[in-house]
Amino acid sequence: MILRSSRQPVEENELKKLSTKQELDESFLPLISFNGHINYVRGFDACAMTCDDIIREVENSEQKIVPIGFDLEWPFNFQTGSGKVALAQICLSNSVCHLLHIYSLNKLPAAFVVLLSHPKVKLVGVNIKNDIWKLGRDFNEFPACQIVENNCLDSGVFANRVLNRSCRWSLEKLTAYLLKKKLDKNSKVRRSKWHVYPLSKEQKMYAATDAYVSWLLHKNIQEEEDVRNINQ
Repeated sequence: MILRSSRQPVEENELKKLSTKQELDESFLPLISFNGHINYVRGFDACAMTCDDIIREVENSEQKIVPIGFDLEWPFNFQTGSGKVALAQICLSNSVCHLLHIYSLNKLPAAFVVLLSHPKVKLVGVNIKNDIWKLGRDFNEFPACQIVENNCLDSGVFANRVLNRSCRWSLEKLTAYLLKKKLDKNSKVRRSKWHVYPLSKEQKMYAATDAYVSWLLHKNIQEEEDVRNINQ
């Protein structure tokens, strides 16, 4: 089901047109990728300055709530498990995505915490709360509980409510269902050494696309909800 630019409400029977096989198989779909500017920064000061810039953008926005596509990457080892968070991805539009390489930091910049807990900000993504809890485990002073409670909006839960579904979505499945596109989940990139600086071009594109798609999915679901509310 594609959320259409005509903004006509989606009929309930249209939601059921896809067969189970089609819903589960994304191999026939075209790839989606981020085509804007990737702002890749490292180090405490550079990350803080980037977050300060984004805070100003949020506060100058005419929107009452500013959705931010948010995601994290970290290294994983089958012997030792999940490593420390290496990269935070932040996307507010289709024009720029910010990648903050935070692996070397012992403490997160205050501006990063202010941004994620800002009263105008909603962090959007599938299973977004798990990423925030992960930050809380890796950075002791990070207020994960507060941000989970006040600033997270799970796109899977949002989609189920608006589209009257009851699915357990992954980012890939929701992208296929709503956008008719597939994510490139190349295992070589997905399981790569995210903590090693600098990241490769492939890593940066992978990371930026995940945050961008998280933002885009929320945007589409919100527009569908707005249409339905108008037509009630």
